[in-house]
Amino acid sequence: MLLAIVCACNSTKNKENATSKEMVSQNPDQVYFKAIGTEPFWGVEISNSQIKYTTPEDPEGILFPATKPVRVMDANIKTYQSKSKAGEIKITIAYGKCSDGMSDMDHNYSVTIALKKAGENEFKDLRGCGNYIVDYRLHDIWVLEEMEGKKIDDSDFNKRPTLEIQAKEATFGGIAGCNRMFGKLFSERELLRFTNVGLTRMACDKMANEAKFVKALESSTAYEIKNNRLYLSNPDGLKLIFRKID
Repeated sequence: MLLAIVCACNSTKNKENATSKEMVSQNPDQVYFKAIGTEPFWGVEISNSQIKYTTPEDPEGILFPATKPVRVMDANIKTYQSKSKAGEIKITIAYGKCSDGMSDMDHNYSVTIALKKAGENEFKDLRGCGNYIVDYRLHDIWVLEEMEGKKIDDSDFNKRPTLEIQAKEATFGGIAGCNRMFGKLFSERELLRFTNVGLTRMACDKMANEAKFVKALESSTAYEIKNNRLYLSNPDGLKLIFRKID
């Protein structure tokens, strides 16, 4: 009986630890979009829990509840609209190169904001630039375990494919099975694309599987991270499963 009680306690603790780790890995405060503007200077950060608007005069900022984006016209334009006791904000994010006029930083989105603080009668219009932030949990080295629903064996490739992701730089590299590969990441909320994929030109005897792997990687549009695994999928289903090795 004593042994059963100890096992039950350990099981409960393990579940609590697992839940705690899962909550940390899915931090709702992780910022996934940042924008800046000039004349006047302002900043916006969007996370799963809140929208934060700041200025140099008010670095603590104004907070608004998080909201789901609404697509406008087409897939390249999204709006966020939120209210709080501090006021009301509407953010429009449009895909396209944007210059902030102050730095050499590359921005992939133009941003317009309509802001009305509490006590004000009219909205103030602001313009700037922004980028989605690649999920920091992707920053690691991953080794391929499954492809198109089939377990991978070392004999399937000349070298088992690996994926090394640099989240901050939004780039990736690794081994495609024979050749080294490299490319860029296109990331939005709940979206991940592997783009501009380049390969060295070595010839191996298992090139067919390498081509299949690269095609699956390029066709992936969504991801999930759980149990130290990276799952890549698209509307047709699960494409690739990687295991963290670093």
